[in-house]
Amino acid sequence: MTNSRIMTTTMTMRRYLLSALGFSMMTWSLSAQATSAPESQPKITSCPASFYAVKIHDEARQCQRFDAQMPASMVYFVNDSTDALVAFYLALMPNLHLKGEHNARILLTNDAGDVRVVVSPDGNGAQIDILVVADTTVPGNSSSAE
Repeated sequence: MTNSRIMTTTMTMRRYLLSALGFSMMTWSLSAQATSAPESQPKITSCPASFYAVKIHDEARQCQRFDAQMPASMVYFVNDSTDALVAFYLALMPNLHLKGEHNARILLTNDAGDVRVVVSPDGNGAQIDILVVADTTVPGNSSSAE
């Protein structure tokens, strides 16, 4: 092999190694950023009996309130089927109606549209997302936004 060919091969190998090293460092940096939790995550709290006028299932876990001011939102998990949870909400809150289903997510709303409950499959249970657009506290219910 000639010196110029050895030099070209060496330079090509250096470029390849630098590219591979740069790619692996970039991948490591991105994965570190992706696994870093944001500084302001919602606090997981014990679950209240209700969130404004929306009843919370007795078996609710991992309750997270995102906003206390209007519009207010809360998310929680229940180890039950989506069908059972839709039946739970329709039976306990007759003012809710089935609005539609999209990508296995079931939307329940009241007539005024100021309360929305989304029931989604989540592993062996379901996730409940609640959005309250206007204060719809049930009279006599002192735990509106626990």
